Amino acid sequence: MDTDSDERKEFIRQVFNTVCERYGKDSLRFFENAANHLPGLLNLRGKEQVLDIATGTGLAASRMAAFLPQGHVTGIDMSEGMLQQAEAMRQELGLNNIDYRQMDMTQLALPDAHYDVINASFAIFFVEDMDALVRHINTKIKPGGRLLSTHFAAGSMAPMQELLMRRLQDYGVEVPQAAWSQLDSEEKNRQLFAQAGLTGIEHHRHQVGYYFQHAEQWWDVVWWAGFRGFVNQLGEEKLEQFKQEHLAEVNALADKNGIFFNVEIIHSIGNKS
Repeated sequence: MDTDSDERKEFIRQVFNTVCERYGKDSLRFFENAANHLPGLLNLRGKEQVLDIATGTGLAASRMAAFLPQGHVTGIDMSEGMLQQAEAMRQELGLNNIDYRQMDMTQLALPDAHYDVINASFAIFFVEDMDALVRHINTKIKPGGRLLSTHFAAGSMAPMQELLMRRLQDYGVEVPQAAWSQLDSEEKNRQLFAQAGLTGIEHHRHQVGYYFQHAEQWWDVVWWAGFRGFVNQLGEEKLEQFKQEHLAEVNALADKNGIFFNVEIIHSIGNKS
């Protein structure tokens, strides 16, 4: 299965190579907060074979591996920079039951019907043909195994994201609809899983956001995540002015506790018959 263009894939790979150093850390710790829910949602028994697609810096893989004393996690990602960060974390945590491989999730060169669990955190919406991707992933799951995906719920990162996109448009940057909006509700995720033949589908919502004490922490999210690809289009001459204007409007959102960074997520779980 491979319907996305090489140019699109290369753009995504380069963006994540650029942001890998700080991805998921500090102001972006919502990724870690989301990963912390996975072992409980999966009720891991300790022997499972797990595949973590678009593993990134290995946050989800590491959380699951810690609950698998007799099991194993394979993490795959297109970005070599992300995989270097993931391997460094693996070594730091002393986890010997993870291996990482550079691989395209639309072309999984892995055995069919092999994995008890496949996890896809903030991954599926990056491809154009999501139905084909989930069907492809499903071929790698054992009968009785499970697919777990995590996506942003509608309204996540509001209103900062809307302010950012509006100002980018004012600066002449073409901003497409956020890719994750395709899977920002339980119903959208249910339909995607059901079309791939998954059953017993369930959903769990969690708030994984927190307060920023100043707008620069929001800029960390912009600079060290997928938004980087858009703001880089401004060029060096416009970037600093844009940043100051945008952060001024974000600082205006503050209340006595700071600036609330709303990140609500949906975990969806489906079973392979």
